[in-house]
Amino acid sequence: MRLHRLRMCAFGPFAEDTEIDFDALAADGLFLLHGQTGAGKTSVLDAVAFALFGRVPGARQEGRRLHSDHAPAQQVPEVEVEATIGGRRMRIVRSPEFHRPKKRGTGFTREQAQGTLTWVDDSGPALTRLPEIGEAVTRLLGMSADQFFQVVLLPQGDFARFLRASSEEREELLERLFDTERFGGVEEWLKDRARQAERLVSDKSAAVERIANQIAAVADCEMPAEPDYDWAHGCLADARTSAGSAHERLTAARAVLDGAQAALTHGNRLAELQRRAAGAAARLTQLDAGAAELDAVRTAARAARAAAPIVGPADDHAAAASAVAAAQHQTERAATEFAELPEGAALLAPDADLDAAIDRWTGESARWEPLARRVGQRPALQADIGRLDIEISSAHERSEKLTPLLEAAPARRAAAVAALGAATEAKAVAQRLHTERDRCDAMIAAFESRAVLDTEIATATAELQTAHDSYNAAREHHLDLREQRIVGMAGELAAALVDGEPCMVCGSAAHPAPADAGEQIDVAKTAESAAARAEDRAAERRNRAQTALVALGERRTHLVEVIGDASAEAVDRRSAALARELADATAQVASIPTLERAVNAIDAEVEGWRTELGRIGASRSGRVERRAALQEQLEALDAEVAHATGGRVGVAQRRAELAELCRRAQGLREARAETGRAQRRCDDLTERLQKLCGEAGFADVVAVRAAAAPLQQIDGWDEVLSRAAAARAGAQETLADADVAAAMAADPVDTAALTAVLAEAQQHHDTAAREHALAVRIATRLEEFVPQFWAALDVLAPARARHARVQGLADLVGGRGQNARRMSLHSYVLASRLEEVLVAASARLRQMSSGRYEFVHSDAAGPRGRRGGLGIEVHDEYTGAVRAATTLSGGETFFASLALALGLADVVSAESGGRVLDTIFIDEGFGSLDPEALDLVMGVLDDLRSGGRVIGVVSHVDEMRARIPTQLHVLRGTSGSTVRMHGVLGVS
Repeated sequence: MRLHRLRMCAFGPFAEDTEIDFDALAADGLFLLHGQTGAGKTSVLDAVAFALFGRVPGARQEGRRLHSDHAPAQQVPEVEVEATIGGRRMRIVRSPEFHRPKKRGTGFTREQAQGTLTWVDDSGPALTRLPEIGEAVTRLLGMSADQFFQVVLLPQGDFARFLRASSEEREELLERLFDTERFGGVEEWLKDRARQAERLVSDKSAAVERIANQIAAVADCEMPAEPDYDWAHGCLADARTSAGSAHERLTAARAVLDGAQAALTHGNRLAELQRRAAGAAARLTQLDAGAAELDAVRTAARAARAAAPIVGPADDHAAAASAVAAAQHQTERAATEFAELPEGAALLAPDADLDAAIDRWTGESARWEPLARRVGQRPALQADIGRLDIEISSAHERSEKLTPLLEAAPARRAAAVAALGAATEAKAVAQRLHTERDRCDAMIAAFESRAVLDTEIATATAELQTAHDSYNAAREHHLDLREQRIVGMAGELAAALVDGEPCMVCGSAAHPAPADAGEQIDVAKTAESAAARAEDRAAERRNRAQTALVALGERRTHLVEVIGDASAEAVDRRSAALARELADATAQVASIPTLERAVNAIDAEVEGWRTELGRIGASRSGRVERRAALQEQLEALDAEVAHATGGRVGVAQRRAELAELCRRAQGLREARAETGRAQRRCDDLTERLQKLCGEAGFADVVAVRAAAAPLQQIDGWDEVLSRAAAARAGAQETLADADVAAAMAADPVDTAALTAVLAEAQQHHDTAAREHALAVRIATRLEEFVPQFWAALDVLAPARARHARVQGLADLVGGRGQNARRMSLHSYVLASRLEEVLVAASARLRQMSSGRYEFVHSDAAGPRGRRGGLGIEVHDEYTGAVRAATTLSGGETFFASLALALGLADVVSAESGGRVLDTIFIDEGFGSLDPEALDLVMGVLDDLRSGGRVIGVVSHVDEMRARIPTQLHVLRGTSGSTVRMHGVLGVS
């Protein structure tokens, strides 16, 4: 992978559009990424990671706040990278998820993450879906995001922790970098098989125990600790013996029960025959005593049955007589009502022709109907005329009110138009005044800021001088201590020289000019290191003070350009005058909408008044014509009614009289007809009733009603007679039976004694039957359970053997059981990968440590039985000892961590298909190296660069600037960070 270009906007500390040309930085193969703490050096690496994978390394991803706080909240954060991966050149543009202010109202709206991938070499279609972009990058790189973060963006702090970590912590990182999922799958597969085998053994054992418990419960015996075949067979044999004995006892008890049952049956039959004979004799005696009562019932039933067909006609005759009386009463009332009318009294004679009178009155009423309908419309005509009078008067009043308003409208409109023109002219003036006032405000702020900056610049100048003096003093002190220590070391070596023996430094046996040990000043290495650190701190303080002073100077220069030749007093006076003029103009401009609405309102009112006047005139003319027509109709109707009635009564009153005459005449006619019909029916029923009474032998209707009885009463008498006859016949039949006669001659039977004997025999039989059923059930259940028990024992032993084999293998692969090193299978694979990493890292570690150190892989188990296989130790060539990596010093830990990171990068690159990683970033850690160690590390970086790789070193150490001429400087500012390139061709 080779990076070509990176662009960031509103991302991290970079608010403005920031672009980095990696092709220019990579020309020399090595470049430095430096800047102040917090300026955004690591954010550049985050931008690269986010563009490729849509996420950033480490804990920064958890915050998910990639939007720059220096950029406007609505600005879309965006990262664009152009790179060549796997021989294909691509351009990726991504924007993370962020929250922008709502366009309407308060609150925020979440914007989703977006991205595009364009093939610059036209090797494929563009991609817009985030999962597709991630898959394409991962496929071409041959590594995941976690692998990329570890082998391309080398985090030295993480590898220092990796160097000192425990086996469990080291295992987590290696699992992320190397694909050991299939080996973990094998472990899980074996664990699953072991669990299955264990469940099978548990199920089989539970089945054996369950069946054994069932056998013990059925046989009512104690189950042994280890039930076997003999125990189960013995239980079954005992049960079969008990069942045979119970069957013999049951057979004897059943014979005794059958004899007792036969004796009781014979005794009960004889007793029942004797009881029947006694009952039949008693019933015959009772029937003979009630013979007279039965004869009276028989006579009453016969008379009631003869009267039953006559009761209905008698009731009909009574109803007909009542109907005749009612009809006569109704006729009399109708005649009285008819006689109340003057024209009705003359027609009360029975021979009067009512039908002709009704026809005459109906015809007269029909002739009056059309005129009556017209008379009914007269109130509506009068109401319409009154309503039209009110509307005509109202229209006249409205017309007189609108006329003066229309005459005054032109003057009102002219005044409003004039005011609107003046306000429109003030709008242009207000814009000019607003611009001039903003310029004055900027100059006033510049005057105030310049005064503050002058004080800050004086303070910063003094701080720079103090920091410069402190740095010179610290540097001189450091150089003095170094020189004294070198002199002291020379004197110490000289004191140990012996003539004739070789020098431990140069190896010469001659010592012509040894140093004077008497003048030795003992300076400890810790004191020199402390002085060096004090010099570094003083230099950093001086650089900070110098940067702050330069920034203040740049800000003052900008303020001077804004102020120009103006004076503060003149600017203040002009600002006050502009404020007054702008307030007046703004007030006029604010009135423009109101004035426009006023002009439009006047125009709308005039148009409405004119329309309303036209509508009023047309409506008034129509109403006047309509009123005249209605008045003519009313006068014509009154004249016609007066002519038709002669003035005696009204049309409606006469029609009402005629209708009432017709109604009462029809009522009288119908009442007379109904009276005739009722009388004829009553005469017919009287004749029929007399005939029925004679035929049935009754003197009159009174005798019929005396003999009559309800149907239920007659049925009851018949039932009493039938039961008496049946009872006599049954008793006689019973006494005639030969068995009954024989039983009456025999002695009485004691059935209670026979019942007691049978109950005792039944009890003995039930007891024997229960014992036999229980014995048979026990034997049957055991015959079912014992074969099941034998079958369960047959399959349990092989299941236990298989579980022992599978569990042992699972424990071995999982780092348990007989696994002495406590290493799981995937840990073993990771240990082999770690060994490859340590081999690759040892080559660079020997180079950076001048051949002193190399890594050693340890597969020893950890303390208290912890897993082993992932230990890292260091072999010290000077002492020949192998010691823990935690015993290295700070600088040694750094280059050991760097060597480990580079070795891991080589192995992961090989694991991912041998793809060459053309660009690598090394983040921080160089500040802990002395000059000699730094030279060795730079030699390793030169080797990497000579192999065609581009190495980006991230550091804020000043000495790295002198060693690496190609630099990308990240500058921190109040409005966000910016970048500047140094030492690049064409860039100063």
